[in-house]
Amino acid sequence: LEAALAVENATLESYRAGVEVTLKQLEQVFERHALRAIVPEGEKFDPHMHQAISALPAEDKEPNTVINVLQKGYMLHDRVIRPALVTVAKAKDA
Repeated sequence: LEAALAVENATLESYRAGVEVTLKQLEQVFERHALRAIVPEGEKFDPHMHQAISALPAEDKEPNTVINVLQKGYMLHDRVIRPALVTVAKAKDA
């Protein structure tokens, strides 16, 4: 990262490529140490792994289904270290 910042004539594309490589390396480290992302879109809400930030009516989804992930969560082995921040479907008001 320091080498990338030292380049004076860097383009947006070169920065993007550098960020992509850095992300890939970070994901490899996560995998090596059993750190997994929680990305529960479409799953049933689980209060042990998800934190509901909002609830919106969604005609095509069952109530308490995750319809949007605002921020990924993370698990280390089988322990949640950060719950996913989510929006859940709620029943349509009668």
